Amino acid sequence: MRYLLTLFLFSSLTMQAQSSLQGEWWFWPDYTLPGKAGNYPGPRILPPEVSPPPVGQKTLPLVFHGEEPAHRMTDFTTVADLPHDAFTIEMWLVNHVNQPIGALTALKSKYTPSEPAWLLGVYGREVILSLRTETSPFAQLLTHTIEKRGWKKYWMHLVATYDGEKATLYLNGEQVGAMKTGKLKPFDQTGMELEVAAYMKNEPYMDLGNLLKCLRIHDRALTTPEIKESLSRLQHMVEEGRLFPDMFHFNAGPYLNYVTEHSVNMIWETDRPSYAEVYYGKTLPLKEKVVIDVGSADPEIVAGQAKNIHAITLGDLESGQQYFYNIKATDSHGNVIESGDLTFSTAGNENTPFSFAVIGDTEARPHINDRISRLVWDERPNFIMIVGDLTDGGMEHHKFEWNYEYFHGMNQLTSRIPVFPVAGNGEQDLYWYKRYHELPEDEGYYSFRYGNAEFFMLNSNLKEEFAPGGKQYVWLEEKLRNSTAKWKFVAHHHAPYSADEDDYGDSWKGASTLGDPQVRRIVPLYEKYGVDIVFFGHLHTYQRTLPILDNMVNEKNGVIYVQGGGGGGNLEDFAPSRAWFSAKTYRGHHYFTITVSGDRLEFKMYDSEGRMKDLLNLAK
Repeated sequence: MRYLLTLFLFSSLTMQAQSSLQGEWWFWPDYTLPGKAGNYPGPRILPPEVSPPPVGQKTLPLVFHGEEPAHRMTDFTTVADLPHDAFTIEMWLVNHVNQPIGALTALKSKYTPSEPAWLLGVYGREVILSLRTETSPFAQLLTHTIEKRGWKKYWMHLVATYDGEKATLYLNGEQVGAMKTGKLKPFDQTGMELEVAAYMKNEPYMDLGNLLKCLRIHDRALTTPEIKESLSRLQHMVEEGRLFPDMFHFNAGPYLNYVTEHSVNMIWETDRPSYAEVYYGKTLPLKEKVVIDVGSADPEIVAGQAKNIHAITLGDLESGQQYFYNIKATDSHGNVIESGDLTFSTAGNENTPFSFAVIGDTEARPHINDRISRLVWDERPNFIMIVGDLTDGGMEHHKFEWNYEYFHGMNQLTSRIPVFPVAGNGEQDLYWYKRYHELPEDEGYYSFRYGNAEFFMLNSNLKEEFAPGGKQYVWLEEKLRNSTAKWKFVAHHHAPYSADEDDYGDSWKGASTLGDPQVRRIVPLYEKYGVDIVFFGHLHTYQRTLPILDNMVNEKNGVIYVQGGGGGGNLEDFAPSRAWFSAKTYRGHHYFTITVSGDRLEFKMYDSEGRMKDLLNLAK
């Protein structure tokens, strides 16, 4: 199991309560690839090296809601530096999963199972503040049940203040509880430690840094206006998509998309306006250079919040060639960050075998997408297809879902392997989708050739265009009619055929349509023009159909449909009975790879542990 955690400590603070701040820590999982591909774009601050405790002196963990911690940190400050007579604890959390998980910070005994001097934590919807005081033999508790979803649905600013006589609990700037306590019970500092812990039994790949983003401790009780001001600054940072305060950094990319035989598109975003130099070449050191200036960028990209996003097409490249590249960005103060040396390969010619990976519904779990990214990297595919819902709801006013979730979990892979996406309902407004991708069409659908195959990428959010005479129906028919490719693949987000339990009617009451009837209106084109496989997501399970023609199984002339919503979305389930078209089903996070060599195709599906769950071979 991989439990690396990056700890950020900033000394320059710009908040009203700055003078009272004793410590500020930012947490971030260490999502990098193994070996020589392990570079991290931009600045990377690692926690200090700490010697392991002597044998027999490992400190005791705290059991919280009947669960032992999956991750603990106890070595990032000393108890002598912590306030005692009065204090404030701030926790800034993001919880975008549907399983109960928790996190806490506590001042506790190292070796005895006694109650903590104080503890602030949350598990599921339950918040708890406990204080061990002189007036009670047991810790005094202040609890709160979260009723509303957080700010922007998923964010929580949890604050506890103690002024020496009274404890108060705040949630997202509002007071939710208070209690008279008296003075804290004295304790021996030498036997105590500050602990931050995460409780992830229900999300085994999740890291503390996925849930807890920031911990602050002050040496006095902040006032309500100060707490609201602190929340406002954190919210502003999230709305801008900045991952860390006061540090020049990449908050998206470098991100490769739409590669051809002779070009590749690159996009990246910095937390502030900058100009950049892109160095590239077939060998190191890099000799070719392109300069990107904010003033010369596309006005649409420069406008508004997107002013920090840069896009470039590297052209005049050789077919089937590996390239190295490095992006060097400079802000207005002369601060410089670099992506480090990264790699990509251009497409080969029509006779070159190739392999691609398919991932769907990456959505809200960067810890799952990191896991899948590492497995996909081991396969070294030529490109990645993502069949929609790159985000769970990353539309115009939810930019953070791109920066904090999609790029966070995928960037180690997508900075090296180009992406061909389709839009899902999670990004159906195309607002950030278009700003983070350079694609040949502006309406969310396009086609491309790779090797001896042609790919037709549709926008199934516009289902009315899938009907005969509809815009995409007419476009696709013309493209298919004129295609000379040996292999033909279609990708869109929504499902023509699916045995999902409840998206198409309640299958437990016998009411399912087994797929989206509106999407199925375009299926006759797939059958008429010999499409080999149709890829889609939307349902967070895996299903491969038998070949289908005219709504019947036809092994000789049918089209195969593969549902691959196995990225970071909430898992779903199947109807209680096997569908008439089903060849293979699997409930779990997954991805699949397709290798094409001449007139042969090999398809493999893997779970999040890298175990193969499905295998298919086709021949022309």
